Amino acid sequence: VVSTQSTWGHLLSVYFFSKRACPLMVLGLRYSADFRTLLWEVIYFSLITFEWIYFYDLPIYVKVILYFVISMFSFFGATITHNAIHVPLFKYKWMNSIFQIILTHTYGWPVSALVPGHNLSHHKYTNTRKDVMRPSKMRWRYNLFNVLFFPIMILKDINGQDSKYFIDQFKKGRPIFYQMIIEFASFLPIQVYLGYLDWRKYVFIILLPQLYAKWQIISINLLQHDGCPSAEEDVYNHARNFVGSVINYMTFNNGFHTAHHINPGWHWTRLQKEHQRIEIKMHPSLNQNNIITYFIKTFVLPGGRMTYDGKPLKLPDPEPDEDWYTGTAETYSG
Repeated sequence: VVSTQSTWGHLLSVYFFSKRACPLMVLGLRYSADFRTLLWEVIYFSLITFEWIYFYDLPIYVKVILYFVISMFSFFGATITHNAIHVPLFKYKWMNSIFQIILTHTYGWPVSALVPGHNLSHHKYTNTRKDVMRPSKMRWRYNLFNVLFFPIMILKDINGQDSKYFIDQFKKGRPIFYQMIIEFASFLPIQVYLGYLDWRKYVFIILLPQLYAKWQIISINLLQHDGCPSAEEDVYNHARNFVGSVINYMTFNNGFHTAHHINPGWHWTRLQKEHQRIEIKMHPSLNQNNIITYFIKTFVLPGGRMTYDGKPLKLPDPEPDEDWYTGTAETYSG
């Protein structure tokens, strides 16, 4: 005979310590897999805290190693930022708002500022004149210059459209404007204060890794879309995928880019399965196993700028951006 007390004890232990229930209930997560997302944030802040405290006691080789690791985790934080503006992590809006403030200090800029240029321009109008981040804007003969200078070249275009969007959000009293202001108000004073405390630490530990993260998350657009048609022209061949297991583990399946564009509201845990379902419809060259070898072949070695199906890339005549903002209230994709 099993006692009622032992039965209830077993049920409670299963509920509270199961793989899914514990993170979902205690942390308010919508998906238990995002416990790793939170862990990556803890690692980033732990690393910068450690180096800030012991910066002047560390040998130079340790500083170099930490610089590389922190830069990579800042970039991983940028991919988390990307995921969060598509599919919020938490069940409750107030928790998502707080998490976006935290991400602002990983990524190095207000998270809400990514929504108009990325969600509403790039995703809706990929590789068209309404896509402010379309790769065809870059026209250096040596392709490495295109990827190096891409964020600088499109910054003016992004800021112009983003300003119009946020001014309109303010006039209409929409929450995203106030969320962006809160993120910026938390970000700027802390950056100034850390620079005041010790500008050497600030530049080496905070500023440069975050600049790398922003450069990487913006410039990767060229790796993913250069030489591809628009999504309107070809739904399965408009994006390039990097299917290596390491990069997708560290960046939460951001390598499965076609599936993400087909439905930006899918949670990152679903992307690999969806990619496997649709990859037979893609050109084989759009599935790259190693992002580093692809980068070297395409951007470092001469003559690497090709169409997705292996033909020399012929750029269209330069065209001005077309306004994409039409007063939509959309913010997130999921």
